[in-house]
Amino acid sequence: MSSRNTFDTLYGEYYKDMYRVAKKLTGDEEGAADIIQEVFIQLFYSLSNGMDISHPKSWLYRITYLKCMDHFRKMKRLNEIELSENIEFKDEQNEKHELKAVISHAMSKLKPQERVLAVLYSEGLTYNEMASATGIKFSSIGKTLSRSLKKLGEELKNQRYEMY
Repeated sequence: MSSRNTFDTLYGEYYKDMYRVAKKLTGDEEGAADIIQEVFIQLFYSLSNGMDISHPKSWLYRITYLKCMDHFRKMKRLNEIELSENIEFKDEQNEKHELKAVISHAMSKLKPQERVLAVLYSEGLTYNEMASATGIKFSSIGKTLSRSLKKLGEELKNQRYEMY
């Protein structure tokens, strides 16, 4: 199969998943779209240069993670990180919209690495896949994820929401 066919197949199969992860991590649709464009450009060039990607799903999660971390560093350097202290609910009757905003606010309180693990966990990745995507030691994933989910739960509780 040619690199172009491989790219088209992988793009079709994984674009939505990678976009969803980037959007959850950044909380920004346009930023997520830019990140995923960079991810798939890197995939295209890697395949065109003959790189053998034996586990494309893990590779794409890893590159998405790295591009999101670059995005966070860039935003921090530019002092444009917007902490959503004053979330405005445009439609207070819409409980689903409110819940999304509350979760997004709680997620913004986590460190980027904690947020990544929470998002990857919500995407159903195994600990091994999370370790591969983030570069965190497999033996540390469970403890770090547990701490991240606990922090998230505490933040939701502070906002009068509970995870369970």
